[in-house]
Amino acid sequence: MMVTLSQAQFKTAQVNYHIETVFSETSIAFNTLYSMTSSYRYSSSIFERGKRSIANCKGFGNILIYDIDNDKDNILLLSTAIEMFKDISSLIVTTKSHNQQKNGLASERYRIMVPLDSSISIGVDDYSHYYLHVASVLGIEVNIDHACKDAARMYQPNHCQKVHYSQSEIVLSELKLRISFEEKKFLENSTREVFIADTLPVHSDSKIEYLRSILQTQSLLNLLKYEEKFVQGNRNNYLYSVGCYLIDNYLSKSEVRDTLIWMNSLKFSLNELELDRTVMRSLKI
Repeated sequence: MMVTLSQAQFKTAQVNYHIETVFSETSIAFNTLYSMTSSYRYSSSIFERGKRSIANCKGFGNILIYDIDNDKDNILLLSTAIEMFKDISSLIVTTKSHNQQKNGLASERYRIMVPLDSSISIGVDDYSHYYLHVASVLGIEVNIDHACKDAARMYQPNHCQKVHYSQSEIVLSELKLRISFEEKKFLENSTREVFIADTLPVHSDSKIEYLRSILQTQSLLNLLKYEEKFVQGNRNNYLYSVGCYLIDNYLSKSEVRDTLIWMNSLKFSLNELELDRTVMRSLKI
């Protein structure tokens, strides 16, 4: 498979570390990527006019890069990482400070590179959160160097690197990772409302039957303050809260889903795809 990322114009031996260099968008076969990581600076980001900065970041390639420095308590041995990533397409290369004294400590230091099946479609402002989210999915968030979440991060080559490719042909889905990130982001930003309904019967069975009897009626809208709460900027949050309320009152998944779709259709409708990716996925219906 091919991966896209940015590569410095010159090999590191040809230019001083402190001299500004141009980073060009480059596509390279993943199984030959080690040739770049041994000789050129590189970045998973794509830059306007090749000038590396967050302001100039216009998007990303289809690869995520994580540094493991093992400078803290959460040690991840190189052999363990190789075992962890054997079941997905990945490349692990040792960095220049591997087993060298750094900050008074000699430890295994290496870089994990994970290709995706398409370019990362997250915006620049969300990238750092997305980067950490995927690290969490991969089980390495506590081990990585969090400074690398910077959207303009550049990586140094290592002429003496040790190279470890996994044998797996399974490539992670960018779409699935983005959807899981959007769901996590939605849940973190949601504030679940508490609906106080004094008019409902006290007995739980009667309450459930009453709710069922008013589904998709004006009575339900009045009960849940639809006109007041379902407004621009609060639609996702409101529908999520309604869904939680109905689920808590033992309505079936199909009843809850149909009710939310109906509510959404009445005014200021959310896009169907957005409704499914945020509210429905979060409610697991």
